[in-house]
Amino acid sequence: MRHWLKEWRDINGLTQKKAAEFLDMPETTLASYEQGHRTPSVGRAKKMAVRMNDISKKNVLNGLIFLKIKYTIRVNKEVPK
Repeated sequence: MRHWLKEWRDINGLTQKKAAEFLDMPETTLASYEQGHRTPSVGRAKKMAVRMNDISKKNVLNGLIFLKIKYTIRVNKEVPK
């Protein structure tokens, strides 16, 4: 997660602080995601994706360069034996 999250932030010209505010989370949480120390829950990842797509669409309309990144959420479930 950390590479594409930082790339999204850089492409959109956001500091960690501004990105965290935009994504409605503490800056330390965002930093932990970028550093690979934590992974968001499926619910939080979905909310992040919606907000991330919103700002990226606005930047495309404003003439900024946008790199489309494909997001994949993988859920591992253990099968009971």
